[in-house]
Amino acid sequence: MVLFAAARLRQTAEVIATAARALRQLDSEGAQSDAIDAFLDRSGTVAEQLEAAHARYAGAGEALHAYAVALRQAQEEAGPAAREHEAAVADRDAAAKLAEKYEGMALVATSEEAQRDYDELARVQRLREDEAGGRVVTQGRKVDAAVAALDVAAEAAIARFDDVTSDGLVDSWWDDVRGVASAAYESFQQWMEENDAWIQLLTEALGYIGLVLMLASFLCPFTAWIGVVATATMLASTATEAARAAAGTGSLMELGISIVSLATFGVGGAALKAAAKTSVAKVAFERVAELQRGGVPLSTAVEAVNGEHRGIMDGPLDLRGRMRGLGDPELGRLSTWSIESTAALARAGAETVARLDRLLVAGTALRAASAGVTAARAVDASTGWLDPLLGDLRDATTLRIENGTAW
Repeated sequence: MVLFAAARLRQTAEVIATAARALRQLDSEGAQSDAIDAFLDRSGTVAEQLEAAHARYAGAGEALHAYAVALRQAQEEAGPAAREHEAAVADRDAAAKLAEKYEGMALVATSEEAQRDYDELARVQRLREDEAGGRVVTQGRKVDAAVAALDVAAEAAIARFDDVTSDGLVDSWWDDVRGVASAAYESFQQWMEENDAWIQLLTEALGYIGLVLMLASFLCPFTAWIGVVATATMLASTATEAARAAAGTGSLMELGISIVSLATFGVGGAALKAAAKTSVAKVAFERVAELQRGGVPLSTAVEAVNGEHRGIMDGPLDLRGRMRGLGDPELGRLSTWSIESTAALARAGAETVARLDRLLVAGTALRAASAGVTAARAVDASTGWLDPLLGDLRDATTLRIENGTAW
């Protein structure tokens, strides 16, 4: 790997040198052209910068190549020595255990002959222990010497790098930021690739949890915290999909579906309800005007209309209202208000009520669409049933980032 990096530095240096020679040659050919003259006014400085860059890359390549040679030599010397050192340690420890064993048996021997035999066996093992210990020291010194030589080579390479980078050429702050960002992204992408198996399982689980909570919010409209938890779960799922899409382990299509599911359940429905509330105010004005045309004083008409509106918005919601709001109690009450207003506005305000009805129907349809999209997405995450319908769209919308190339 180090040799490969050194070769790339040298090749880069050669490319830079070729570019510098081409600029110098253009300057010496004496071609006459306003464009060429304008270019040559700057080419001298560019050529000088290129030559400085060539010296930097060539010097860095040489330094890295010298270090690679020292590294290979250290590996060749230290590798066998390290293996021999490991074997010697094992031999020494085994001999020491046997020596201790025989020495213990000599202490409890029942006869002088048996004691002499065990003492001799222990002496032999102590000799083997000393011999193996000598090999441990010898091979250890070889490893230490190889590492020390490599450290010297590393210091020389570092000094050479310091010399070649003191040429006045410096990166801009943007180059530095981009370099840090690129390194951070590579680490992020590698982590996402290595952990994609459990992240994908997490995404599937979040999808099903979000679907269950969404359906629960439809069936239990008076339990407001369910909708909040459902939205939070969908946000976590969308964030996970965004991370997978950015790392190239997930597709932009899956992220788009997740965003659509979240938007229709939360932001889109809230926007439609806000517009519906504006229409409710207009319908209230129409109803007040209707009562005035029937001879009711303004204050009495306003109080009557406001009282009825409060009664509907604060009162109990019947089954039909729940179904019209598809689990959203506020949407269901607004629908009930629209029905009551349609009956009350006998002569005028039909267009205003019709606009309110369109907004309410759109809100309900949006919630139904959100449930459908969320269900399809949750099932597809674990079964892939959409693959035959989408063809290659999933692969086409997956980022392929290789060797640092841009998206």
